Amino acid sequence: MCRLTVRVYAQSMVEQLGGIDAAFVGLESSTGRLQGVGVVCLEPGAKRLGLDELIALVEDRLPNLDLLRRRLVTVPGGLDRPYWVDAPPDLSDHIRVHELPERSDPTDFERFCAGVAATRLDRSRPMWEFWLVNGLASGGQALVIKVHHALCDGIGSLALIAQLFDQSPDVAPTAARPPEPIPPEQPPSDLWLVARAAANAMWRSVDAVATSIELLGSIRRLRGFIDSLAGMDLAAPLATPHLPFHGTVTAQRDVAFRDLPLDRVKDIAHASGTHVNDVILAVLAGTLRRWLLMHEELPEQPIVAAVPVSTRGPDELLVPGNHVSACFVHLPTHLADPRERLKVTAGVADRGKGLHAAVGEETLGRLTELAVPFLLSAPADLYQRTGLASMHPAPVNLVVSNVAGPPFDLFLAGRPATAFYALGPIFDGVALNITAISFHGLLGFGYVTCPDRLPDLSTLADGQQAAFEELAAAYDA
Repeated sequence: MCRLTVRVYAQSMVEQLGGIDAAFVGLESSTGRLQGVGVVCLEPGAKRLGLDELIALVEDRLPNLDLLRRRLVTVPGGLDRPYWVDAPPDLSDHIRVHELPERSDPTDFERFCAGVAATRLDRSRPMWEFWLVNGLASGGQALVIKVHHALCDGIGSLALIAQLFDQSPDVAPTAARPPEPIPPEQPPSDLWLVARAAANAMWRSVDAVATSIELLGSIRRLRGFIDSLAGMDLAAPLATPHLPFHGTVTAQRDVAFRDLPLDRVKDIAHASGTHVNDVILAVLAGTLRRWLLMHEELPEQPIVAAVPVSTRGPDELLVPGNHVSACFVHLPTHLADPRERLKVTAGVADRGKGLHAAVGEETLGRLTELAVPFLLSAPADLYQRTGLASMHPAPVNLVVSNVAGPPFDLFLAGRPATAFYALGPIFDGVALNITAISFHGLLGFGYVTCPDRLPDLSTLADGQQAAFEELAAAYDA
């Protein structure tokens, strides 16, 4: 059963958040920042982009940038999922410039990005901010984009970047004169919100029946899939070894950026008969193995990674919100042979995809549609304050994302983009997130953690190159 989530109020449109989007709002805690940070580096030597020029560009395109005009309106008492209303932002409050110190090195920029990732977005206005960063060690600039995860997933963030950037350096502004101001949308009253919550509560019971029927079908498919793989290796949440960086996170963040040559990664995939994503996972398995051996903490069993999976169709790339699910894979850190690590990684990843398909791509979304916000936020707050994350096995050991970046050149106000990085969220129990994004012949890796849980992130990230070379040597790539 399907119901419209767009409601009419006082001749304006307010849009209710989907279940997954609302979960990113409800599950956010005082230390768990459920927001994403994207980094686009600009070519050194190009004429420096100025703050006023960037603000003018965003203002020019704001009528088509729906994500940047959405403000959250919560329902009193958390009785229902929140709504978005159209609220044109004051761009001077959202777009800022930052000057790195003279003779900066890459760690200065990483520290700045860690500070951006650690700061909570203001929910009283559209939940995003841009930073134009000058003084990179390369001599170039970077655009750092922070967006709350309730607004969009990784693919949605790339769509936002594609709307800000051009595929040619010579694109003229879309407006010959300053754009007409966009009037703010009148938010619904508390009375209207509570009345809609009551009506939605009645529908929710009907939806629960439909979801239960779908879930029974998922369980039957899942049972048949597991029976067909009897005795084979499958990754599952909570079946995780203890790692030294597990536990409750603080609000502090640490960040590291690293690169790999995309063509060599593809060469390894071709030589091994696997996929690029399998190679990425195998490299990270080798990276983590090195760090765990260094700390004398290597477990005898493989570690478990959650891998986000997009559920967007080809015509949904620009649709706001989150269209994601997740599958679970093993990173075989217990294996010393890099070829064996890749072979096992590829096999478990294939079975993880099959398990995800058996559960159903839309199952997570349907279940979150049934949740009432206060039933998410109150337990999340209690879980954080009591430190329960340190008292049970981690749901997963880390989150690993692989996003295909634009396969074409991009320019910001005529300045060429040279590299992309992305930083995903961490939260209690899962203190490490690694995102790989391809662009311009590079795989850019963004590592983010809580320094109270993992104080030497740079050492961990530095091991990536050695792990890659070890795997490449095994396949003469």
